[in-house]
Amino acid sequence: MDQNNNQEIVESIIGPEALYESMMKCKKGVIWKDSVAHYYLNGIEETLKLSQQLRGNTYVPRAPKHFKITHPKERDVVSIAFRDRVYQRSLNDNQIYPAMTQSLIKTNCACQKGKGTDVALKYLEDYLKKAYRKHGTNFYVLQGDIHKYYDSMHHEEAENCFKRYLHPEVYNRAVNVLREQYTGETGYNPGSQMVQIAGISVLSPLDHFIKEKLRIKWYMRYMDDFILLHEDKEYLEYCYAEIEKFLARHHFEPHPKKTKIYNAKKGIKFLGFTHYITEMGKVIRIVDPQNVKSERKKLRRQVILVKNGLLTKKQVGDGYEAWKAHVKRGNSYKLLLSMDEYYKGLWEELLQCA
Repeated sequence: MDQNNNQEIVESIIGPEALYESMMKCKKGVIWKDSVAHYYLNGIEETLKLSQQLRGNTYVPRAPKHFKITHPKERDVVSIAFRDRVYQRSLNDNQIYPAMTQSLIKTNCACQKGKGTDVALKYLEDYLKKAYRKHGTNFYVLQGDIHKYYDSMHHEEAENCFKRYLHPEVYNRAVNVLREQYTGETGYNPGSQMVQIAGISVLSPLDHFIKEKLRIKWYMRYMDDFILLHEDKEYLEYCYAEIEKFLARHHFEPHPKKTKIYNAKKGIKFLGFTHYITEMGKVIRIVDPQNVKSERKKLRRQVILVKNGLLTKKQVGDGYEAWKAHVKRGNSYKLLLSMDEYYKGLWEELLQCA
């Protein structure tokens, strides 16, 4: 029975059907790349070849490419070959993700189906309203951030996390992928899907500790950012000390500047918005002014690129609409009117210069 189960697991990862489905997912948004287009146009042949290599233990992943990006902040990025991404996507989607997410608390909101930014913002809004109904505006926030979360993540910590929940066959494959891409004892790049799964899972014991041992009702986490609400500031100070000790046991530490306790009246900066609770119990979301400033600069640069023939007006417009969709999550009616005027003015300037 165990042998049959093992074969089913292997087939769900490296069988031709699983790999072909993975290819169809991986090509979305990148089909314009020559390497992706070539693989897709020869999809059946490439899928069978990859499946045979994985079955015959002749599969050798290609060396990943390392480079830096600077926006929204500077970090190292790892880029892997498309065929390797196809295999890893199949491994993640069909085995790793379902197993690793079963024990996560519902307010662990990042990188999961049916969750994300909108869900996280809604949880925070609901928690603020619940806290207001019990305590008015007289309650406190412990807002935490893990200092250099991915950079300081011990490989042993991530691998042990996978080992707790994965079938041995799946665990061995996951560890092989991680060890091929990352050397040394610490540090991962968050761009990989598998590393993102580690990111939401490694701190799961902390989530359960805060909910079950510290008995915090209003708690949520978005990757390495977390929020606790409570009416007693001294109790939150105790929680901070306990969380700090818990993190140290797992080789992490709270960010010294970003982790703090304050009155909720000051507003909570979270996921690009500042969240205020009014004296009447209404939650107001204001977009981060730095976000607006960055978008204005970006639009001006992009219009110049259109002028030089390096971008199309549609590409700029699509990006701007995506930004507006994010901003609409807040109380941003007047801001959007102002931004639309600014955006319109950029194109008028371009016509005058033509």
